[in-house]
Amino acid sequence: MPLELAGFINPAFNKSLTMNIVHYKSVGFELVGKMVKDPAQGKKKHNVYVGYVDDFDPKKKKGVYIIANSLQVLKIGESENLHHRFQCYESHSGPTNMFIRESMENLKEYGIYFIECPSIKVGYGGVIVDSGIQYKDLEKKLLLQYKERVGKVPMWNKGIQ
Repeated sequence: MPLELAGFINPAFNKSLTMNIVHYKSVGFELVGKMVKDPAQGKKKHNVYVGYVDDFDPKKKKGVYIIANSLQVLKIGESENLHHRFQCYESHSGPTNMFIRESMENLKEYGIYFIECPSIKVGYGGVIVDSGIQYKDLEKKLLLQYKERVGKVPMWNKGIQ
C-alpha cells in the first residue's frame, strides 16, 4: 500500500512516519535544485548560489518547497515564483533571507525539493476563473502536520502563519 494512502486507512500509521525528505518524496516532492554557500566563488555579495536540475524551470512555479540537508528537513516554505524566492535567499535583504544565509554552513549543499500546486481554469458565475490547490494553504497544513508529528516546526522555520 502506498504511504500516502496508508495514513487515510489507519491514522496511527502516520504518527510513525519519520518526517524526513524520504517521506516528502513519497508524497510528491521532487529534488529540483541545490543551494550552497561558497565564499571562494566571491561572485555574489552573500556567497549563496542556487542551481536547478537541467529539465526544471523555476520561473513562475507556484507551490511549496523544502530545503533539506541530506535527509533532514530544514525549512518548509511557499512561493508564487520559485525562481524569485531563491534569488531572494541568494541576495536580498530581509530577516528571513538573512537568517537562511546565516544558518547555512560553508560548502555544504542543501537540496531544494518542490511540489507544484496545480492551477485549473473553471467556469464560474459566467466567467473563467483560476481554481486549484492554494500554495499558502498547503504550506500551512504541511507545517502543522510536521509540528504535530515532531513537536516543533523545522529549524529554519520561525513558526506557522
